[in-house]
Amino acid sequence: MRVRRRCGLVTIFGLIGTMVGIDLRGGRWNASFAGQVDPVKVSYGPAARVRFEAELITDSAGRREAGGLGRSCWGFNQSNIVRHGDDVYAMCWRDDLHLVVFRRVGAGRWEASPPLAKCPQNGVLLVDRKGRAHVIGGDRASYHAIFEPPGQVKTFKVQQLARADTRFGASIAPNGDILVAGGLPGMAWYVLSARDGYKPVATGRVPHKTWRAYYFVAFDGSTAHTFCYDDYYIKGIGYQTLKTYHYTNTNVLANTKPDAWKMTVISDVADTVWGKTRGCTENEDLMVDRKGQVHLLFMRNPTPSTTRWASQGQDRAKDELVHVVGRPGGPFKRYLLGNFSRGRLHQTPDGRIHYLMTRGQWFKFELWYAVGTADRPETISQPIQLETPTRIDHVFVSSTRAGGTPTRCIDCYWTGPYPGQTDRVWYGCLHPSD
Repeated sequence: MRVRRRCGLVTIFGLIGTMVGIDLRGGRWNASFAGQVDPVKVSYGPAARVRFEAELITDSAGRREAGGLGRSCWGFNQSNIVRHGDDVYAMCWRDDLHLVVFRRVGAGRWEASPPLAKCPQNGVLLVDRKGRAHVIGGDRASYHAIFEPPGQVKTFKVQQLARADTRFGASIAPNGDILVAGGLPGMAWYVLSARDGYKPVATGRVPHKTWRAYYFVAFDGSTAHTFCYDDYYIKGIGYQTLKTYHYTNTNVLANTKPDAWKMTVISDVADTVWGKTRGCTENEDLMVDRKGQVHLLFMRNPTPSTTRWASQGQDRAKDELVHVVGRPGGPFKRYLLGNFSRGRLHQTPDGRIHYLMTRGQWFKFELWYAVGTADRPETISQPIQLETPTRIDHVFVSSTRAGGTPTRCIDCYWTGPYPGQTDRVWYGCLHPSD
């Protein structure tokens, strides 16, 4: 393997990393799957050859207002990087309460926006067809920042015309309309109309028995999708993350009533609960491909745990990442990708589906890659480990649900491991082979 450094980039040629050896023997899927058929174990084809480049965006993110180092990106922000043509935008926390947007202006060079308004929860970075960056943020998704004119991050205006709820996600349609959905007590959602100056034109609320976190949203201007998971606390036991759910509404502008949303349970570890012990499952990604198929990723670990968050006390070697594929509203088929803790999906213009996955110590992950096709999800390439400057916390990719332009290069973003190095935010560009 040859490594060449230039203009702040580290370029790695050839087959990157080592092939993962994954033990898929019985015993990991003992808990029933809520009446669902166990996932099909994918078969691995030849490993892909890729070129992977990485550069630093900033080394001063995530500072605490009270002093010290906090976290510059975390799982509540599920869209932190997005491409429009030649422009790449990235977002991270500057401190506890303020987000900053970056724009890549050259190899290894990024310009930063002024800090956005206070944001006590999460934020979502989007881009429209004109190339304007947007951020949905603030208390319960209550503000909308629009970066005008396109192609820059120095000037923006903020509108506060609607409110959803905490733990929210957002998506921008090809016509520029934005759907925002959030939990926890129920799914509160609204649609902003680009044609009407991003005023709200539809709102609604879907009640449910358990608190749920909505980080993943997809919207094409009519059909809406959300992917959420249980996120509620029981005193003396801890947080419960026992199920993931897919919701879809075929015409969210016309059908605003709660029963217009069809819900499907995607993963379920409720039968792992025994006293204070329980397993966990988490939503990892949502993508709608160019043929209209829905793709979901979830992690499942049924190992009993008694920690505040079940995942904190579990053996990471028992994490399993599952790819779910189906038409809107189902039925869905499930494919076991292997021993990975998190994952992201990306479809390139040639139609292939690319998998960026993490495994290893919690918040100090390795980054892995595989590729497959939308028509044959039961087969993917042998996963390979990508060489990153450090272990990573969360990884994110530019997505079409955020308005991202599909290109042959897969734009991704991560921070250094948590705790200790999340002040360093990295940009990666993955060039798959043909």
